Amino acid sequence: MPSSDHFRPIAGAATLRDGAVVDEDAAKQLELAETERLRHIAGRMARLGGWRVDLNPTRLSWSPETAEIHEEAPDTSPSVERGLSYYAPEHQPTIKRVFLECAENGRPFDEVLQLVTAKGNRIWVRSIGEAVRDDTGAIVAVEGAFQDISHLVAMRDETNALSRRLSQTLESISDSFFLLDKNWRFSFLNSRAEHLLGRKRGELEGKNIWHEFPQAVGSRFETSYREALRDGHAVRFQEYFPPLQAWFDVDAHPTPEGLAVYFRDASRRRQAEEDVRISNERFLLVAQATNDVIWDWNLVDRTLWWNENFKTLFGYDPADVEPGPESWMNRIHPDDAERVIDSIHAVIDSAETTWVSEYRFMHSDGHALSIVDRGSVIRDESGSAIRMVGSMLDVSSQRDLASRLRQAQKLEAIGQLTGGIAHDFNNLLTVILGNAELLCDVLESGQQPRLLAEMISTAAERGAELTSRLLAFGRKQPLQPSLLDLCSLVSRMEAMLARTLGEHIEIKVAGPVELWAVEIDPTLMESAILNLAINARDAMTDGGSLTIELANTTFDVQQAAAEDVAPGQYVAVTVSDTGHGIAPDVLPNVFEPFFTTKEVGKGSGLGLSMVYGFVKQSGGHIRLRSEVGHGTSVGLYFPRSRKLIAPSSEDAVGEKPVGGSELILVVEDDALVRDHLSGVL
Repeated sequence: MPSSDHFRPIAGAATLRDGAVVDEDAAKQLELAETERLRHIAGRMARLGGWRVDLNPTRLSWSPETAEIHEEAPDTSPSVERGLSYYAPEHQPTIKRVFLECAENGRPFDEVLQLVTAKGNRIWVRSIGEAVRDDTGAIVAVEGAFQDISHLVAMRDETNALSRRLSQTLESISDSFFLLDKNWRFSFLNSRAEHLLGRKRGELEGKNIWHEFPQAVGSRFETSYREALRDGHAVRFQEYFPPLQAWFDVDAHPTPEGLAVYFRDASRRRQAEEDVRISNERFLLVAQATNDVIWDWNLVDRTLWWNENFKTLFGYDPADVEPGPESWMNRIHPDDAERVIDSIHAVIDSAETTWVSEYRFMHSDGHALSIVDRGSVIRDESGSAIRMVGSMLDVSSQRDLASRLRQAQKLEAIGQLTGGIAHDFNNLLTVILGNAELLCDVLESGQQPRLLAEMISTAAERGAELTSRLLAFGRKQPLQPSLLDLCSLVSRMEAMLARTLGEHIEIKVAGPVELWAVEIDPTLMESAILNLAINARDAMTDGGSLTIELANTTFDVQQAAAEDVAPGQYVAVTVSDTGHGIAPDVLPNVFEPFFTTKEVGKGSGLGLSMVYGFVKQSGGHIRLRSEVGHGTSVGLYFPRSRKLIAPSSEDAVGEKPVGGSELILVVEDDALVRDHLSGVL
């Protein structure tokens, strides 16, 4: 219910009195009439009327304005009881009480009450009354003013409602808030401000901010607040307040009454930002220090960041590639792309947090690198993947080394098997060939039995040659190493190679002035070079060039580990051609016995196998490089010998020893061979 203290007393209320009009003069009457007219206009416009209750006898009189407020006819003059009955039931006790107190004791009243008009409308009115006394001081009447204040009450209610809503809003906002007047006194604080400042609003409202928080004097808080109030513009800043040990984000806005200040505790956010800054700094330091390619994929905006190793390892400048995951997807080897992309999306779409995949990634120059890619998924509170960070490790050399190791182990196993079989087979051939030769000696020339024996002998010799190659691959052939100057050996072979290769192939030989000595079997070395030359010839059907390069070389520990060879000094013999090259899928098999890509009848598949076995049996290393359309290069590496090569001299020719009654001991584990040798002797 509205209270009367919201309004000021009304002076000069109009009163209707009965009495004779004394016509003193026309001017006086006109002046009074004009005054009455103006009073009537004021009462009508302000909805302000007068009333009077004579007590003896009891009679109620209304002015026309009062009757209009009650929505009655202008000449209505109800009884006192009727006049009181217009008030709303809940307000009738109040008006009756104050009226009786005024009529009996002379106590004036000023009340804001609600009444119900003759037409049933509820309105708010202000009813003011005072006692009228006669010459003896007795109360003879109560008169006063009556005003319709519904619009004022409505405005007040609306203002109060707005004030409540504003207060509720300021209480509900996430920011702390307070108002300062122009004298720097607190006029309002919300509950969040109480909490952050550690003070109750009752302790601060009406108090000067600089008196209550003297530590803020001279700080950025004071200078910024004074700037906002002086210049009339908002200020925003972040500052640390030592007494509260907290960082605050502050927005101060000037108002007609003073200053509105919004502030929030930024300590956690600032610490989080600092943690993020340190984390990012560490991440960048790791990204710079590692040899891996580091990537950071924002799954929300689809941006993909690479460190500088993306260019170092793959040859792509991060600034020049696509900004999104296409910079990665478009460079996966086509044969691996679907598998790898499906696997990473399967992890992203699941609840897993780690992803690992090995695949081939294309270098900018077109060759593929073997990559192990590891990534960690970062998820939000709902479990959705929002970011992925990972690293790409080039394992090409490891995979190549592992492949070569597997191939070497495979060749070793095949060599052991082949060597064992060839050894046994060689023993059988020895018996066959020896007996065939004996038969040839005793059979008459030109006769059928002699021809059959010669055919047996020829086939056995060819089998022996084949067995010799198998023994060479299995590293079980007998070696007769001697100290060699490979430059001289190759020089002596040039004429033979020219005849063997033909005029359509150019032969080039290059070597240092002083080549280190090696201690190997010269005959098998010549055979190895010849085998490589023949293979090169077959790869250059339309002509080309064959280059034999000799060089001194040294393998340090790191290079030796990469080549799977003992560290040290070596003499390299590299035979290169400009032929059609060897396909990548064929390369792993080239040293296997009986493996050949030549047509049937044009190769046994034992040439490279023999070279491989001879080099390995001599303590050396063999390396083959080939590219389709660009030729093949085979390098043979033999350990350097520290011995000095003696000047060559012709072998002395001695007389053929003459047999006598000597005793010869035959040692042979194969019975057939032993019996054959004993018979020959």
